[in-house]
Amino acid sequence: MIRKIFDKTFLRFVGVGIINTLIGYATILFFFHIIGLNYSYSYFISYVIGIIISFFLNRRLVFFSNNNKVKEFIKFLIAFGISYIVSYIGLYLIVENRLIDTNYAFFAGMVIYSTLFYLLNRFVTFR
Repeated sequence: MIRKIFDKTFLRFVGVGIINTLIGYATILFFFHIIGLNYSYSYFISYVIGIIISFFLNRRLVFFSNNNKVKEFIKFLIAFGISYIVSYIGLYLIVENRLIDTNYAFFAGMVIYSTLFYLLNRFVTFR
């Protein structure tokens, strides 16, 4: 089972994820520091932008899917919603309890999100 999770698909997901994470983190920092939005709105906006980029990159470059785009996108959005909520709860707990600096908390939330999102997409959305 571990080999099935950590194979070439996982490595491609990590590569796409690094690109998407850099874009997402830059977006969060832009809206938080430059625009002046609070951390919740900044975090949310970055994920809306990231989800669009992520769907197309993962569909074509990671999972090589040719299935129905609409059905996959709905599953993708559900996987996103679950992953986002779980990661936001982690972000909220970290920020509100001042466990680490907010900038690092954003990154921690993204790690939680990315891990769960990969597993859901690998075994549910694009199977």
